[in-house]
Amino acid sequence: SKQMSPKAWEGMSIEERCEALASYTKESLNALLDAGVNVTAVQIGNETTSAMSGVTAWNQVTQLFSSGCNAVREISQEKEHPIQIALHFTNPENSAQYLSYAKSLDAAGVDYDIFASSYYPYWHGTLENLTKTLNTIATTYNKKVMVAEVSYCYTFEDGDGFGNSVGEGSI
Repeated sequence: SKQMSPKAWEGMSIEERCEALASYTKESLNALLDAGVNVTAVQIGNETTSAMSGVTAWNQVTQLFSSGCNAVREISQEKEHPIQIALHFTNPENSAQYLSYAKSLDAAGVDYDIFASSYYPYWHGTLENLTKTLNTIATTYNKKVMVAEVSYCYTFEDGDGFGNSVGEGSI
């Protein structure tokens, strides 16, 4: 949920940020592929529900998405190595919001393959709601869908010395 701008990006215009993201993505992918790593998917951003890399205006976030996606497509084509692209959001309990993201991505022409979601049932509602929402996105926009992060509470015992998010009596 924290989307801070990289320090090197401070003061950059959105166009400069897009170029920096594309350059970083290409350099990283080339290094991985040249080292023999079998990259099959790249996620552009992580839990980008409210922002991406310090950018909060949705029309600019979609520009960043497009820049990252285009960089992946370029390297994938150059290396003749198929790579799928995921965009990752959170808070699937708000179906209308999720559907608006998918619609906006489609309207902006963002070229991605997988609409990815976090799913923490204590906060994100029922599995039925998640399934219905992701199925709607998959069929409406012809996208693959996936759960990119998940965690289920299975004990109230302290396992790491930090306070638990969920305790007895809270479920």
